Amino acid sequence: MDKDRLAALLQESQVPDTQNIKAVTAELQKNYYSSPECLLLLIEIVATHADINVRHLAAVQAARLAVKHWEKIPKSQKPAVRQHLVQATMNEQTPRARHANARLVAAIAALDLEDGEWTELIPALFTLTTSNEVSQREVGSYIIYSLLEENPTAFGDHIQKLLELFSHTLRDPQSADVRINSLMSIGAMLLLFEPLEDEQSVEMLQALIPAMVDVLKDAVTSGDDEKIGHSFEVFQQFLAYESSLLGKYLKDLVQFMIDLAVNKQADEDVRSQALAFLAQTVRYRRIKIQGMKDMGRELTQKSLLILSEIDDDEDDDSMGPARSALALLDQLASDLPPRQVIVPLLDALPKFATSEDPGYRKAGILALGTVVEGAPDFIASQVKAIMPVAINLLNDPDVGVRHTALIGLARLADDIAEELSPFNEAILTSLFKNLQAATEPTSDEKLAKKNVEIIRSVCGALDSMSDGLDPLFLQQNAVELIQSIGALISHDDYKIKVAASGAIGAIAECLGSEFKPYFEQTMQALGAYLTIKDSEDDLSLRSGVCDSIGRIATAVGPEAFQPYVVDLMRSSEEALHLDNTRLRESSFILWSALAKVYEKEFTPFLPGVFKGLFESLKLEEEEITLQLTEEEKNIVGTQSEVITGGKKIKIKTDEDDDGWMDEDDDDDSYEDFGVSMEALEKEVAIEILGDIITYSCGPQEITEYLEKAIETISPLAEHSYEGCRKAAMSTLWRAYARVWQLMEQETGTSWEPGLPLKQTPTTTLVKLGEIVSKATLALWNEEADRSVVTEINRNVAATLKACGPAILAQGDFMKEVVTVISTIITRTHPCQQDLGDEDEAQEEVEGSSEYDWLVIDTALDAVIGLAVALGPAFAELWKIFEKPILKFAASESENIERSTGVGVIAECAANMADAVTPYTEKLLKLLLKRLSDTDPETKSNAAYATGQLIYNSTDSNTYLPHYPTILQKLESMLQVREARIKDNAAGCLSRMILAHPDQIPLGDVLPALVDLLPLRDDYEENSPVYQCIFKLYENHEPTIQQLTPKLIPVFESVLSPPADQLDDETRELVRKTVFLLYNASQELFANNVEVLKLAGVQ
Repeated sequence: MDKDRLAALLQESQVPDTQNIKAVTAELQKNYYSSPECLLLLIEIVATHADINVRHLAAVQAARLAVKHWEKIPKSQKPAVRQHLVQATMNEQTPRARHANARLVAAIAALDLEDGEWTELIPALFTLTTSNEVSQREVGSYIIYSLLEENPTAFGDHIQKLLELFSHTLRDPQSADVRINSLMSIGAMLLLFEPLEDEQSVEMLQALIPAMVDVLKDAVTSGDDEKIGHSFEVFQQFLAYESSLLGKYLKDLVQFMIDLAVNKQADEDVRSQALAFLAQTVRYRRIKIQGMKDMGRELTQKSLLILSEIDDDEDDDSMGPARSALALLDQLASDLPPRQVIVPLLDALPKFATSEDPGYRKAGILALGTVVEGAPDFIASQVKAIMPVAINLLNDPDVGVRHTALIGLARLADDIAEELSPFNEAILTSLFKNLQAATEPTSDEKLAKKNVEIIRSVCGALDSMSDGLDPLFLQQNAVELIQSIGALISHDDYKIKVAASGAIGAIAECLGSEFKPYFEQTMQALGAYLTIKDSEDDLSLRSGVCDSIGRIATAVGPEAFQPYVVDLMRSSEEALHLDNTRLRESSFILWSALAKVYEKEFTPFLPGVFKGLFESLKLEEEEITLQLTEEEKNIVGTQSEVITGGKKIKIKTDEDDDGWMDEDDDDDSYEDFGVSMEALEKEVAIEILGDIITYSCGPQEITEYLEKAIETISPLAEHSYEGCRKAAMSTLWRAYARVWQLMEQETGTSWEPGLPLKQTPTTTLVKLGEIVSKATLALWNEEADRSVVTEINRNVAATLKACGPAILAQGDFMKEVVTVISTIITRTHPCQQDLGDEDEAQEEVEGSSEYDWLVIDTALDAVIGLAVALGPAFAELWKIFEKPILKFAASESENIERSTGVGVIAECAANMADAVTPYTEKLLKLLLKRLSDTDPETKSNAAYATGQLIYNSTDSNTYLPHYPTILQKLESMLQVREARIKDNAAGCLSRMILAHPDQIPLGDVLPALVDLLPLRDDYEENSPVYQCIFKLYENHEPTIQQLTPKLIPVFESVLSPPADQLDDETRELVRKTVFLLYNASQELFANNVEVLKLAGVQ
C-alpha cells in the first residue's frame, strides 16, 4: 500500500471538483480505507506530511477508522504507533490539526483502555497538563477533553483527581486554551457524577463554578466567539443533569446571565446566548427558579427592558437580544406561576404603553401578546384593564407601534378571543382605521412596505378573533367589512391575498348562516385560486384559500355548499401530489371540515381521504448529509444536524472525507435537533384521521378502514416528536369511543357503571381496547412532555364518561390508571419534575404555571371519569385520591386549586351516590368553610358540592344539624351573579329540599328559589330544581301552589329554545308538571297558552 499515493489522494479530495472527488472517494474506499494498514499509513502522514491540510484530513480519517481497524494492528506495533502519534501531536503547531490529532489519540485510547491497555496514558496526561511548558499543557488538556468526550468512563476512577487538576488549569495564567479546554472537559464529564453516592466530588465540582464563570467572562472580554460558544455550551450541559451539580450556584449563574443580557455594551450575540441560557434554565429548572425569591419578577422586568430595544426594521428571523428576550418571556409565562410573571408585566404595562419612546410602547404590547399563550386564564381575568391600553396602541401615531399592536392583538385573540367580545366595536373601529391608512397610496418605499405588513396584520387580527366577534354586532357591519376585506383578495401581494382569505373565513365562521348573502360572490373570488400551481407563492395562496373555504362550508351548511363539494375534493386530492407540505395539510383540514358538515354523507369520498392520510403517515423522515466548514456550522448553530426543507440533515465538518460513511456508524448517535416537516404533516394527518373516524365512519367504514388506521397510528405514539405522540394517543382513544358509540347504536343499549361489566363489548372493541390501553401505559407513566400527558388525561377522562368502565377491564389497566393519576395529582410525575431530578423529591413551591396546573386539572377530570364509570364502586378508589384532592380544596394560596378540588368532590359525591356516606363528616367540614370562600368560583362549587353530598349521603345525623348554617350561607349567594353562584345555590337548595323537605322553612325558601328562575348560566342545575318542584306539587305543598302564577312563565321559558336548557329526563318532568297543573286547573293557563303547546298538552 503506497503512503505517498494515499497522501496525494487526500490532497486531491480537497479540490472542489465534484467528478474528481467522486473518483478519489471511490479509490480511497476500495484500495485504502478497507485495510488495517491504511490506519498506520494515515498516522504516518499525520506525523510527517508537510501540508497542514493533508495532515489534518489524515487525522480525521484515522480517528474514524480506528474503531474498525485498531484491534487488527499487531500488539507488538502498537506501543511505537502510540508514541509516534503522541509525539506528532506535541510537535503540531497548528491548533486545528493539533485538535484533530488529539481526537485521534482519544479514539485509540478509548479502545485501548477498554481492553486494559495503554494504562500509562492517563497518568501521563495529568503530568503533561501540569507541565511548565504552555504548549504541553494545551496539548494535554485538549487530549483529556477529547478522551472525556470519546469515553468519559475512562476517567471513572479519577474524578476527584481531574477536579483537583481543573481547579488549577481553569485559572491557567498563560493560556486561554488551557482554560477553555478545562471548562469543556468539565462539561464532558458531567455524566460521571452520582450526587447521592459521591457528595464530595459534587462539592469539588461546585467549588469550580466561579472559576468556570471567569472563563466565560474572559472569553467575552477578549471577543473570542469560538470560546464564548464553547463556554455557553458547557453551562447549557449542566441543565441536562441533576440540579445538585450546580447547587447553590444556580442562582448566582442566573444572576450573572441576567446582568450580561441587559449589558448594552456587550456583543449582541453574547447577550442573545445569555438570554437563551436563561430560557433553557426556566424550562428545565422551573421548580428551582420558582423557588428563588423575586427571580421570576426580575427576569420578566429585565426581559421587558431588553425587548424595548426592538428595531422596527428588525428581521423576524433575527434572534438579536430583543427577540431572544421575547422568547424568554414566552418561556417564563409557560413555566412559572402568573403571579411571578404576568403580575409584574401588567404592573409595568401602563408605564411602557405611555412612554414617549416607541420602543417601550412596542415592548409592552408585544410582551402581552407573547405571554397570553402561557397564561390565558389569568390574562382573561385582567382583560378589562388590558384592552383600553391595547386599543390606544392600535391608534398610536407611530406606524411601527400600530403594527406591533396589531400583532399583539392577534396573539391575544388566539387564546382569549371570547373575552374580547365586549370590546368588538372599539377593536373593529381601530382595525378599519389602520386598514384605510395602509391602503392610501404612497411614494415612500419604506412606508409602502410597512403598509403591506399593516394590511396583513389587520387581516390576521380578524382571523384570530373569529371566536370573539359578536355575531349581532358583526351583522351590522358585515357589508362594509366584507367589501373591504374582499377587495384584498385580488391584491397584487400574494401574502395579502392569503391573509385576506383567512379573514374572510373567520368572518364567515362568526356569521354562520348569516354569511349566505355573501357566499356566492366570495366563492367566485376564492375559487380562482383553487387550481393555481405554477410557483411556491401560488401553492401558499392555494393553501390559505383552501383553509378559508373549509370555514365557509361550516358557516353556510351542507345544502348551500353542496354544489362546490365535488370540485373542491378533486382540487384537494390533486394538491396532495404538488410536493407542498402546507398544501397537503390544508387538504386534510378541509376534509375534516367537510366531514363535520356532511357526516355520513361524506362517505363517498372516504376511499380517497383514507388513501391520502395513510400515504402521509407513511412518509419517511429522510436524512441526508451536509458538509460544512466551522464557520458554516457556527451560522447553523449546531454541531450535529439541522432540519431544513422537511429533511433531517446530518452535519459533517470539513474534517470528514467527502462521500464516505462507515457502514458501522450508528444513526442513533445523532441527537434530534428539530422537527421535520414530515413529522409536522403526520401530526395534522393523525388528528384529521381522528375527525374522519368520529364524524363520517359508520359500521361498514369501521370494518373497512379501522384496522389499517390503528396499525398505522399505533407506532406513532412512540414518535420522537411530541406532537405526533399527542395526536396518536388522541386518535386511538377517539377511535375506541366511536366504535363504542356505534355498538350502542346498533344494540340499543347503554353502558352501566361498575365492574364486573354489565354489558359485554364486541370482539372488535376488546381488541381495540387492548391496543389503546397498551399504547397508553407504554407512554403515560414516563412521558416527560406536559402536553402529551395532558392530552392522555383528557382522552381517558372523556372516554370513561362516554363509554363507561369497559376499557378499565383490560388486564391491569385500572390499577395502572389509578397509579399514574396519583403521581400526577401529587406532583411526582416525570413531566412535573425539573430535568434530571425525576428521582428526587421536589421542593414545595406555591402555585404553578397554567400549563403545569392543566396537567393536574385534566388528571382530576380523569378521577371524575373513574367515578362516572364505576359509580358507587368508586368509593374504594376515593380512599386513594381523597388526601390530595382535599389538599387542593383546602389550599389557602391558590384559588384555582380550591375551586377545582371542591368541584371534583362534588362530581365524585354525585357519582358515588350513597357510597359517599362514610366520608360525609370530613367532606362537610371542608365544604362548610368553602361556602364562605372569598373566591366566587370556589364558593359556587361549594354550593354544588354541598347539595350533592346531602342528596346522596344517608348520614343525616351528621349533616342535618348544619342545615340552618347552610341555608344562611346560601341566602347570601342568591343575589350574586358571577361564577354561576345563583344557579348552584338554587341547585343546592333543591337537593336539600328533596332530601329533607321537613327540615326547610319552605314558606321562606321557595319564593326566593322561584325568583332565581329560569336559570341562565348552569343548565345542569335545572335537573334538581324541576325535580324538586314536581315533588312539591305531587305532595300538594301549599307554598309552591301559591307560586304557580310565577312558575308558568318559567316553564314556558325552559321548554322554549335553547334546547340545551333541559336534558331529556328533566324536559319530561317539566311537561308532567304542566300536565299536572292543567288537569288541576285549566284557568291557570289562560294567559299562557304557548306553554301548553310546548308541553304537548294541546
